[in-house]
Amino acid sequence: MTTTAHPSDPHHDAAPRRRTARRRTTPRSSALSTVVICVALVVSLTAASCSSSSTKAAPAPEATTTTTQSPYATTIANVKGRTIEVLENDPSGATSTTTLDPTAPTSTLPPIPRSSLNSAGVKKTDRGFEFSNPTYFRNPLVFDVIEKQGDWIKVLIPVRPNHTVGWVKASDVALTTTDFRFELDLSKFHLTVFKGAEVFAETDVVIGRPNTPTPVGRFYLLEKIKQNDPNGVYGTWIFATNGYSEALDTFNGGLPVIAFHGTNQPQLIGTQSSNGCVRMPNDIADKLSEAVPAGTPIDIVSAAGAASSPL
Repeated sequence: MTTTAHPSDPHHDAAPRRRTARRRTTPRSSALSTVVICVALVVSLTAASCSSSSTKAAPAPEATTTTTQSPYATTIANVKGRTIEVLENDPSGATSTTTLDPTAPTSTLPPIPRSSLNSAGVKKTDRGFEFSNPTYFRNPLVFDVIEKQGDWIKVLIPVRPNHTVGWVKASDVALTTTDFRFELDLSKFHLTVFKGAEVFAETDVVIGRPNTPTPVGRFYLLEKIKQNDPNGVYGTWIFATNGYSEALDTFNGGLPVIAFHGTNQPQLIGTQSSNGCVRMPNDIADKLSEAVPAGTPIDIVSAAGAASSPL
């Protein structure tokens, strides 16, 4: 478990005009080059006379290119401005074509954000939410895209209840894609990171204790946070997600953010020993930090093949 600290608390657990030639005596040494030039002019004039003929050749067809998106690609919405509004309800001109999975877990804890709880860069509004960009940890804010409807984009956002979605204006974000994805099987304590169809990295991990379980469903990598002390409890890197604990309302005085991170207790790998976070060996964390972007989707399942994505 990591903590998104209060803004006053720096700590966290967490792209010539052609001239008429004149006859003149040409030195023998330049005769060959003169012949070459004349030949070039003759070819050019012949081509010009052909092009002015009454019978014109059909124009060559324009070259066309097609772009096929990878079946493994996830679209990421990168926020442009310093703030962005996210609407809770379908805006005018957009009707959602996706629905939540009715089997997805429902939070019984109070929502995040709310007026009585510091939310570090996001606040509740009458129409939905307002997010600050960059994040509290000074990283660019991203959302995962679910669908696009006209001038609006439906996105997965970092609030509780987990799996909450909202709408942003298409003009407020720049879209990119990634072929990376995380798949965590809680029943096997095993994390597999794919790049397209290929396995990029895999490892056994620590998951949440029975009373502070790692939540299941579809999440995404919100940001990467490098740690100053590689021997600390979070190892070398924290990969904060958009998800929150379903068992803890707060953690160490801050937000109970679910994260993947390194560890200084590798002997616990393969056990239920965390407050909900997922701990991995530091060498795996280092490898992922160099490759996976913010916005990478994360599927956490309770058993192999039991997809729990609510979207």
